[in-house]
Amino acid sequence: MVGHSEILLSKCAQFREQGEFTDVYLKVGGEVFSAHRIVLAASSDYFHAMFAHGMKESNQEVIELKDESISAAALKIVLDSIYSGDLQVNDENVLDVLVAADHLQVTSVVQQCCEYLQTQFVQLRFDVQKYCQICTIADRHGLIDLQEATQLKMASMYKDVCGNEEFLSHIDANQYSNLLNRDDLSAPSETFVFTSVMQWIKHKKEERMTVAARVIGAVRLGLVDIKEVIRELNTEEMQRFPEIHLLLHESLLHTCMPSVSSKFAVEKSKLRSTSQLLVAVSPGQNIDYFDFEHKIWKPLGMSREGGRHSEISHYCAETVGNSLYVAGGHPNYTNVDFISCYDLERNVWKTHPHSVGAISSMCTVGDYMYTFGFDCQKPPQRYSLAEGQWQNFTNVKGLRGMYFHNSGAPALHSDVFVLYGKRLNEKGYWQVRNASLHCFDQVRNVWEEKATTCHPHFGSSLFVVNGKLYVAGGNVNADSSGSLYGNPAPVEVYDEENNKWSVVDQKHIPENNLGAVEVDGRVYFIINKFPIDSGIRIPPGEVYPVSLHKWEKLGNISGTAALCYAPIKKESLKTG
Repeated sequence: MVGHSEILLSKCAQFREQGEFTDVYLKVGGEVFSAHRIVLAASSDYFHAMFAHGMKESNQEVIELKDESISAAALKIVLDSIYSGDLQVNDENVLDVLVAADHLQVTSVVQQCCEYLQTQFVQLRFDVQKYCQICTIADRHGLIDLQEATQLKMASMYKDVCGNEEFLSHIDANQYSNLLNRDDLSAPSETFVFTSVMQWIKHKKEERMTVAARVIGAVRLGLVDIKEVIRELNTEEMQRFPEIHLLLHESLLHTCMPSVSSKFAVEKSKLRSTSQLLVAVSPGQNIDYFDFEHKIWKPLGMSREGGRHSEISHYCAETVGNSLYVAGGHPNYTNVDFISCYDLERNVWKTHPHSVGAISSMCTVGDYMYTFGFDCQKPPQRYSLAEGQWQNFTNVKGLRGMYFHNSGAPALHSDVFVLYGKRLNEKGYWQVRNASLHCFDQVRNVWEEKATTCHPHFGSSLFVVNGKLYVAGGNVNADSSGSLYGNPAPVEVYDEENNKWSVVDQKHIPENNLGAVEVDGRVYFIINKFPIDSGIRIPPGEVYPVSLHKWEKLGNISGTAALCYAPIKKESLKTG
C-alpha cells in the first residue's frame, strides 16, 4: 500500500508540473523554477529560515539565488528530488548538485550525493583527480563521512598511486599532509613514504618548496633510513628553510641518541597501525613478510595451518579488505585445486569453496574476484564476494589448437586483462607466436582481443604501472612441460589508445638474478611472476646503473610461494 506521505508528495509534484498552487519562483541566471513555499520549507533548512524568520525574501514572489555555487541545472535536479524523492545525478553533475544541495541545506539530497560518490568513485572507479575534487568539497562543506571514506580509500591504495602522474600533479599540500598523518596509510616502509614525498616535491619544485617542510614533517622520519634523510635534506636548497633544517637535526639526534628526543620519538617513530606489506604464502600455509628496511624475509606472528597443504604449490594470492585469498594445487593432480582464505583480522584460516580447474592468476574488480587457469580451454570463473558463490562467465575466444602460458590478470579501468604466451602446433612442430592480450569488459560481459606483443613471453608478469600495462620477466620460449628456455623476454608497454605494444629500453639495470627491470623510472623485481616495487626511483636524465647488491635475500623464498601485498597490523609483526 502506498504511504500517505508518498501520495501527498506525488500530488505536490503534480501540482508543480501543472503550475497549480505555486507561490514562489526561484531564479538562477536566466532560468526561473516554480515551487511551493511549504514544500521548500519542509525540505530545506535554508528556505525554512528564509520564509519563517521575516527575511525580505519571505514576501517576494521571485527569489533570485545569486550564489555562484548554484547553477540552474543543479537547482533543477535538487528541486526534482525534493518533489519526487529520487535523485537523478551522473558522474558529470553529481559534485555540482552536492554543492548546491549543501548550500540550500537539503539534507536528503546531500546524503544521496555522498552515497553516490562513495559507491561510484570511492569503491568502483577511484581516480586521483576525482579524489582531490571530492576531498576539497567535503572539507569545505564539512562532509566528514564522505571525507573519511575517500581518504580511507586513498590510504589503502597509497603504495600503488603515489608515483602516478595524476597524483604528482593534482594532490595539494593540505590533502597530502592529511593523508600522511593517517595511521592506516599503506606502504611497504616509511622510507618508501619519504621517497614518494620527495618525488612529489620535485615534480613541481618551484611552487612546492614553500610547503615542503609541512609535508615532510608529516612523514614519520624516525622510521626512515637516515642515509636517505641526509641525502635528500642536507642540501643547500633544502637547508635554506629553517623548518627543514630542524627536521634533519632532530632525525640525526634521534638516530644517534634516541632517548634524548622523546617527543620526536613519540610523534615520528610510531609504527602505522596497518602496513601494506609484501607477504609470501608458502607450502604448509606459512606466511612471511619482507622487511624492506633490513632487506630480509621474516615470519609473521600468525597461526599456521599445516599437514594437508604441505605439498601444495601456491600459484597466486590476492587481498580483498581484511581477507587474504590464496590459490594453489597439488603438483601431481593438475585438476585438483583450491582457494583458501586467511582472515587478517582474526589471524585464522577459513574454509573456502573449491574452484573448478587449475588457477594460475586472479584479480578483484568491484564485488567479484576473477580467476584464470593454466588451461585456457576451460572457462574462467569469478567468485561473488557478496554472495559467496562461484560463477562461470564468458570464455576467451579463439584459443584452440595452441599452448598457452598465462602471464597474470591485472585490472585496469574496471576491466580485466589477460596476456597469453602461445605456441601453435603445425604438423607436429611447435611454432612460437607472440603473446596475445585479451580484455574482459565486465559491464558488457564480452572479451575483446587486443594487439599481440612484439616478442614471445613465457613465465612473464603482466602488471599495471601509472595507468599502463607492462609485461616483464620470463623468457621467449617454453617446452611442453612449461620449463622456460631461450633469451630473457624484453620489457614491453601497451599503448591503449593506439592498441600497440612497444619495447621498453633497460638503461639502468645491470645483469642480475632477481629479475630486476626498469618500468617508468621505477625498479621492480619479478619474483615468482610477481612484480615487487623496490621503492627505487630513477631521476630523469640519470645514467648511472642502479645498485642491487642489498637485495639478494629477496629471492630466498620457495619457488612455489604466492606473493601479494596485504594490510598487516603492527601487532602481527612478531617473529615466531
